[in-house]
Amino acid sequence: MQDVQIGRVVWALRSRRGWRQLDLARRAGISRATVSVIERGHLESVSLPALRRCLGALDVRLQLVPRWRGADLDRLLDDQHSRLQALWAHRLERWGWTVLPEVSFNRYGDRGRIDLLAWHPARRVLLVIEIKTQIVDIQGLLGPLDVKLRVAAGIARERGWDPPLAVVPVLVVAESSTNRRRIASRAPLFRQLAVRGRAAISWLRRPGDPVTGLLVFSDLSPASTSSAGRLPVR
Repeated sequence: MQDVQIGRVVWALRSRRGWRQLDLARRAGISRATVSVIERGHLESVSLPALRRCLGALDVRLQLVPRWRGADLDRLLDDQHSRLQALWAHRLERWGWTVLPEVSFNRYGDRGRIDLLAWHPARRVLLVIEIKTQIVDIQGLLGPLDVKLRVAAGIARERGWDPPLAVVPVLVVAESSTNRRRIASRAPLFRQLAVRGRAAISWLRRPGDPVTGLLVFSDLSPASTSSAGRLPVR
């Protein structure tokens, strides 16, 4: 949606409620002048938090869609995801895990795909690994992850593995200050992923006491991914 269109949306919804610009400004916690600027479509001079508050006061959700060279951005993100996926599959196999990439499921209406499903036969621990190059929609991340945890034991049984003693969620996130900041800003939502950093790596190398979940920030530099190659999508 273009800047001018957003301005028209704000004007139309404000008018429908019978609000003055000042009324909207007070509800959004911004100045009346900012509301005027938004309605005229001059968003380059408006901060993103102010725009979100203005739209939020009108029950409008703002969803940003980045564009870069047409479809090249999608290909770039897919490539980064594949490299990160291959890197961690390689590491886990080296540490004694049996790893399956791109495990799709359709069980009683629950559908989806698990980036990596890892099994430790000695400890009978099952990992449900979600890989993210960007943290954007947190609810869209955690909701599906909960579904995958719920169906993981059944998927493992279908593959002939023993019943797991523990099913552990693992979130692997591409290292960036933006991703760290977004997770930190919603820290209570990620409370289950309590084991992090070096402690998480140590646990993955030698699984010990039960854990509720792991969170790992992983470098995406060529040096860390070149040896792992890429995994085919199944």
